[in-house]
Parts: sequence; structure tokens; C-alpha cells
Amino acid sequence: MRASFKVREEEYQADIRPADTEDEKFKLYSVAVGSQGEQPVEGTLKLTPRAIEVADELAATEGGSAEELLARGCARSLAAEVLIRKLKPEFSFVVDHRWIQEG
Repeated sequence: MRASFKVREEEYQADIRPADTEDEKFKLYSVAVGSQGEQPVEGTLKLTPRAIEVADELAATEGGSAEELLARGCARSLAAEVLIRKLKPEFSFVVDHRWIQEG
């Protein structure tokens, strides 16, 4: 999945790919996040089972794809994190259903 977001007038791109989730509570995605002129920072997003369910439910009732909704939710959570602090290599945080649902 690819997603983009803007924080403080700076555009960011995220390349989000499924990772090994064996024996994990969450569905793991590796992510590389970068802005223009900067080397991407790699980390992990941990999507809760409910986030996946909500994306599936919204896709079924409102249209679009669950993947698009997940990408948008991941971008929203990454934007919030970037707003708080600069991403560091090997960052990891949880993306729950609230990032998938419209605010």
C-alpha cells in the first residue's frame, strides 16, 4: 500500500507492506516513511484486529476497498506521530480502529 500525508507544509510518502505476523497479536506492516530530499525511515505498524474489521465493514457499507481505508488510517496515524516527534529508525506503534474511522 502507498499513502501520502502532509504535516506542517511538508509532504510525506509511506510505503506500507505486510510483514510476518506469525505468533503476533497484531497484523504487522513494515513501513518506510520519507519526505522530499530525506532518506526514508523504516519501522513497523501494528494494526489491531478491530482496525482490520472496521476497514472491512466500512468498505462493504460505504464502498472503496479495505486496503485503501487501511492505507488512509495508517497515514493519519503516521501524520500524528510526525507532528509529535521525528520518526526514528525501527519505530513501532499500534494503529487501532479509531484511525480507520472518519473523525
